[in-house]
Amino acid sequence: MRFLMHALVWWRAVVRPAATAGLVPPSSVKVCALSARDVVLFWRLLKVNPALWLGEWVFHVTFLIVALRHLRYFFPIVPKWVWWFQTPGLIAGYVLPLSLIYILLVRRFSEQEKYSSFFNTAVLALLLVISSLGLLMATLFRTNMVMVKTFIQGILCFTPAAAPDDILFLLHFSLVLVLIPLLPTHILIAPLVMLEAEKRELALPRVMHEK
Repeated sequence: MRFLMHALVWWRAVVRPAATAGLVPPSSVKVCALSARDVVLFWRLLKVNPALWLGEWVFHVTFLIVALRHLRYFFPIVPKWVWWFQTPGLIAGYVLPLSLIYILLVRRFSEQEKYSSFFNTAVLALLLVISSLGLLMATLFRTNMVMVKTFIQGILCFTPAAAPDDILFLLHFSLVLVLIPLLPTHILIAPLVMLEAEKRELALPRVMHEK
């Protein structure tokens, strides 16, 4: 519910006629293309801090692939496209904690990022612990995946099943539950924010010229 309410507030804030700000709407195709570039490639961050951009882009890509790999626990019958992500997801699982360590180091020692908020650092550290535990369970301390899936399916179907008797899994799962309410809500509306920013940037030179 919190994510939904924040998404609605952001939507109302950014989806409004450009004329209300005295701007002339630029080409929709160009705006959408530039906005997609910003969202997918983190173009604005690249221009501001290339070192941080590298870590952030690798982190987001590997996080997405790892999340897609975890979908096998949510489907009673796993679709083929989810199976396709199993090997890439395992590889991404090795890279994910490394990218988080890199980001934390850049934020710690970069002059541009030395004033990063404690909250962002704490979330990154929490993600590092979660990803490290997941990697340990996938390699050195394997847990019973059948019991894990039965446990997750029980939660989804409101038919509770016993949790696996594995301390790493219980810690991993508990920290994920802690992470979910801490996730920044603006990620849900990021494409709209970028779209509005591109509209303003493309229209601003024309408005300044006319004035």
